[in-house]
Order: sequence, then C-alpha cells, then structure tokens
Amino acid sequence: MIRSGRTACFSTSSIKIQYDTVADGEVLKGAFLVIEGIDGAGKSTLCRMLEERLTEEGHKVKVTQEPTHDEIGSFIREGKVKDISQKAEALLFVADRAVHTKRMSKWVEEGYIVICDRYFASTVAYQSSGFNGEALDREWLIALNRPVIITPDITVLLDIDPKKGIDRIGERGELSKYEVPRYLENTRREYLRLADEFGFMIIDAEESQTEIADMIITKLKERF
Repeated sequence: MIRSGRTACFSTSSIKIQYDTVADGEVLKGAFLVIEGIDGAGKSTLCRMLEERLTEEGHKVKVTQEPTHDEIGSFIREGKVKDISQKAEALLFVADRAVHTKRMSKWVEEGYIVICDRYFASTVAYQSSGFNGEALDREWLIALNRPVIITPDITVLLDIDPKKGIDRIGERGELSKYEVPRYLENTRREYLRLADEFGFMIIDAEESQTEIADMIITKLKERF
C-alpha cells in the first residue's frame, strides 16, 4: 500500500536537486532519494535492492547513510561521550549532515542517483519523541536542520507497527538503546506527521521488498 503526504518543502534554504550532466554525448540525470522509517522497517535491505536494480538498468548509484561513517558520524555511532544530552546529540547529527549534504550534492551533480538511509526527518522524529523522558522541541529541530539540508526528489517513509519492527530486529541480535516499543510508537507518530507536512511517499513496510522497490523506481521515473 502506498500513500503520500501533502506536497511541501522548506520555505528557505532548500534546493530542489535535479541536474543534467553530459558525459560521452549522453544526458545523465542525478537524483536524491531518501529512505526513512523506524528501526526494523527494512531501510537497509531496501537500499541495497534499489542499488542493485538501478545499477542493472544502467544508472550510476551511490548508497549512503546517516549518521555517516566519517569523522563526526563515527563519533556519534561509537557513543564515546557518556550521558550526552539529547540537544548536544542533535547538534552532532546536524553537523554530520552538513558535511554529508555537501558531498551528496556533488554526487548528484555528477549524475548519480544518491540513495540515503535516513536524513533530516530521522533527527526530528527521534529527538522529539521523548527518549529517556527528554523530548526536544520539533520546531527547533526543523529550524536547526533548515540551513544545512537540500530537498530530496523523493523521500520514502517505510511505515511499520513498532512491535513488528522490534520483532524483526530481535531476529538479528541485540536491540539498541532506541529500540523500545513506547518510544518507537512516538517516533512513528512523528514520522507520519512529518510525512504529511513535507509530502513523503508513505509505503507499508510489510509489503514485499520487491514490490516496494518497484513502486519507488516507478515513482522516480515519473519525476524525470
């Protein structure tokens, strides 16, 4: 099942990416695709499938994720700072995103379809949902991201019931600090709110990965 939120974008400091670059006499189009969703929604598996399918069709593809594995992103992932506040962590996420966005923009200019596993909506949804009782103001989080992000061509929200998502995660090993049912329920609600505000493509994550990939590729081709 697929549905969409309202079409919307940031009123300032947002750039619609769609570049035509010429190589060997052919026009190549770059695109920026974001996959969002709570833990256990199947984002990573879908990103790999999309990469494989689009590459087979002859497109240049780069798959990336946030937090990144660069200096700032690795610092976040490794959790070296104990008892870090939600606000400080949000600032680190945005710093990582600022560097990452510049790199992704360059890839799109070069004609790549860039597939990003999580982007700004992830920070807003998770950091405003009351982890350990500390919920940051969502409008502050959106404003914080505004100067550093660009508007994706398509943002897909893989929507899943948190309990089912946790069951999926449990099959692959130990849960992270964020993988708590009540917290993920709040995060899911915030994701759906963002999807309505910013026009995300909402897909039932319990559909088969092949069907989901088909829907996204069809939508991507419609845009170009």
